[in-house]
Amino acid sequence: MKRHIKQLFMLSAFAGACMAVGMGLSYHWVAKAQEEQPVTVDAKGLDRLPPIAEVADKLNPTVVSITNTSFVKTRGRGGENPFGDDFFNWFFGPQRPGQRAPQEEEQRVQGAGSGVIISPDGEILTNNHVIDGVRGSDTQIEVKTSDGRSFKATILGKDKELDIALIKIDAKHLPYAKLGDSDAMRIGEWVVAIGNPLGLEHTVTQGIISAKGRQLTGPGLESFIQTDAAINRGNSGGPLLNLRGEVIGINTAIRPDGQNIGFAVPVNMIKRIIPDLKSGKPVSRGYLGVGTRPMDAEFQSSLGIKEGAVVSNVDRGTPADKAGIQRLDVITGVDGQKIRSGDELVAAIAGRRAGESVTVTVWREGKFKDIKVVLGDRRDLQKGDADEEESAPAPENDSKGGEKTLNLEKSYGFTVEALSPANRHQFGIPNDVKGVVVTYVATRSGAADKGLAPGLVITAVGPRDVEDLAQFNAEVKKAGGKKPLLLLVKAHRGGAITLAIPPR
Repeated sequence: MKRHIKQLFMLSAFAGACMAVGMGLSYHWVAKAQEEQPVTVDAKGLDRLPPIAEVADKLNPTVVSITNTSFVKTRGRGGENPFGDDFFNWFFGPQRPGQRAPQEEEQRVQGAGSGVIISPDGEILTNNHVIDGVRGSDTQIEVKTSDGRSFKATILGKDKELDIALIKIDAKHLPYAKLGDSDAMRIGEWVVAIGNPLGLEHTVTQGIISAKGRQLTGPGLESFIQTDAAINRGNSGGPLLNLRGEVIGINTAIRPDGQNIGFAVPVNMIKRIIPDLKSGKPVSRGYLGVGTRPMDAEFQSSLGIKEGAVVSNVDRGTPADKAGIQRLDVITGVDGQKIRSGDELVAAIAGRRAGESVTVTVWREGKFKDIKVVLGDRRDLQKGDADEEESAPAPENDSKGGEKTLNLEKSYGFTVEALSPANRHQFGIPNDVKGVVVTYVATRSGAADKGLAPGLVITAVGPRDVEDLAQFNAEVKKAGGKKPLLLLVKAHRGGAITLAIPPR
């Protein structure tokens, strides 16, 4: 009897173990199957079309058409001067028998665009290029509201860099639009554009946000919202709206070589400068004084960090230079705000006012470091090179003896030469520039992919400056042909930039 009970117990235990193993395997395969399922979206509520008609109906009265009329004075040639210049008049006399004196004529030049009312007492946001008249001309701005009334507008303030202007009409109790949150918008969300394309007033188009943070003309403040909502000439200055009817951008530019590729200035960038525009004072923006490069695989490998804005160069005498920010630092934060790219850094710094103190977090030599920086004024960037030092005389012996060429074609895909009077003349290299000049770049190489080209001067390898071929060669040997070369290069007519050249 006891033997049977023992056998029964053993069978029960075995069955339980099998069941447990079976349940474990079943859970494993179910979980694995769930992991391998395609990504889907909960379609609940998505069968209803977006309320485009409601947005159009309610927001149309807040959109205005703007006409910019400039009166330009020109000097007519009259009949006595076939060349239209003063020298002819001086030599032959201003008027000969049967000829009339030159007449001053006035030409009328018109432009048109859109705007959006943002206050009940007539404040209107638009583009600067919509209201900016011909230089030196008498310019008049006329605003037409949706109910057919026309008003003369005055300019409260304008910002050429962001291409935004604030104008005002003498009216009360106007319908006005609310400014939304452009940062909260996601790629793929529905948007509505209202404006006056090609003179067709109050045209409504719809689409989605195609991308964010777009740049059209290179480094700068540009961080456009890209949309496929149809935008054409005349839409400039009109609002880009979310489905709550809030302004999330001001339509600014189009790609004429494409279809339904339009761009809007994010409203969050505009909200910060509205107080400056209202005051009529120049817009105050901070700046650091650094150039940056995207964090690619070569920089990640060399610098030991995955995300941030790589400092390519630090301009002398700028806030960054004074605070101790160095080339090849990786900026990862500003006042605790995460920085993942150069665009985000520009936006974060330009969002502060000149004179403000900020904490910049950098990654340097494997450690994070906080640096206090008092921001300069971004307008200083537009002053040009008037205060630059004059070029120093050429060194007596550029090559400093020894080898004059270093061939790195097999290891990195390029060749350099010591600077000499001949190649300075050939490439237009100023006499005060020191380093080595690139003379050849293999077409199928990482160096070519990264933008290295003949005529560029390499002035540093990694954190160390190089003044001649011997110093350059010594720094290159440290990489051993197996690590990316971090090169500071200078164009003969431009600034310096850091390139990460991978080994071949």
